[in-house]
Amino acid sequence: MRKNINQIDLFSEQNKSNQSKNILTAIDVGSDKIVCFIAKIEEITREKRGIRILGSGYCQSKGIRNGKIIDQKEAEKSIRLALDKAENDANIEIENVHLCISGDFVKSHVLKGSLNITDRTISQEHVNDLISLTNQKYSQTNQQVIHIVPSKFFVDGTRNVTDPSGLVADKLGVELNYITSNINPLMNIENIIKRMHLNIVGFVAKPYASGLACLRDHELDFGSVCIDIGCGTTSIAIFFENTIVYAKTINLGGWYITNDIALGLHTSFEYAEGIKNLYGNTIMGANDSEQYYEIPNHTENINRTKFKLSNLISIIKYRYEEILEKVDEIIEMSGYSEYAKRNIVLTGGTSELPGSIEIAQKVFETNIRIGTPSKVSGLSEEIGGPSFSSCSGILMHCLKKSNKNHKNISSDNTKKIGNFLKNIMGKNF
Repeated sequence: MRKNINQIDLFSEQNKSNQSKNILTAIDVGSDKIVCFIAKIEEITREKRGIRILGSGYCQSKGIRNGKIIDQKEAEKSIRLALDKAENDANIEIENVHLCISGDFVKSHVLKGSLNITDRTISQEHVNDLISLTNQKYSQTNQQVIHIVPSKFFVDGTRNVTDPSGLVADKLGVELNYITSNINPLMNIENIIKRMHLNIVGFVAKPYASGLACLRDHELDFGSVCIDIGCGTTSIAIFFENTIVYAKTINLGGWYITNDIALGLHTSFEYAEGIKNLYGNTIMGANDSEQYYEIPNHTENINRTKFKLSNLISIIKYRYEEILEKVDEIIEMSGYSEYAKRNIVLTGGTSELPGSIEIAQKVFETNIRIGTPSKVSGLSEEIGGPSFSSCSGILMHCLKKSNKNHKNISSDNTKKIGNFLKNIMGKNF
């Protein structure tokens, strides 16, 4: 392992040795568990590449709450344990990592700009000027840019133009979507990774990662929303025309359901979590009001109390509905609800609660499905569920970047645009 930490470009000239190996390491720093995947980019055909898992590791997350480090030592122990398990499983010692981050400090910002084309033919200079002018509007100094979604160009009102250079037009427009994070949470994670003598290749926002992992091609194209309901947070990512157009994370998730159970049944948080996992449901059955279960106690000397299953379901249902209703409000305020509600996909560990689909259908009044990370090969049943979506999404993000370089599909003008954006916006573009 290297003894310094730098944010580097995985596909830069200085890192060709790692590129040739095509080895990727993804770490999802969650509030409930830490997940680490070590994977390899493989040639499927001459035109197609894919991701295969070489090793995996996960463990309970400690020292992390709602995506933020609250205890550095405990958080480091958790990350080290997951990483060690993955390295042993893959029989590889890694140096570079991609990190998935979540929390309400991850936000989406859309900047729009336009330029009149006086000589009626769009040149490369026009494109550069427009992007530069639009980028100047971004002035949030306390934010670090995680992703700048590839720009959408508009030519005389026609949207999603890939390369406007050379086209005859009166007006050129652009839309840039920034996904950012508060600087402080990232620095706290960076400090931990630094002590582990690893290089941070880059950060990936959880909403974006989960969407890449779970959404199908037609959902990405025609419009969709991926809702990742974790333990501490719920992430919302809206996709349209094969790109993310909106992202947001809220501090609501499965832990809040567990806390409600603990309060409602007068038991500890730990016992409430176990009760949720064993008997949790969001749909009331015909005989649930007649079913009783014992609540564990700390000591056998105390008489065990009982709870009615219908009461448990009511507690879970109320909070689950609240989470989804809050998500619905966010979707409506995003400005992209028309596209988002064409396809709604739930993922994350809390989405596995029985009855999740039914209660989501009630809230959103549309078809719902549970999303799993199906685009990565080598996932066993143990690590192929919804709670592992975001870690798989990190790998899909890396594959997309790699494919752009591998296929060399960009025109010269598009390359110039990309280089220009990197110069003014940094290497995270």
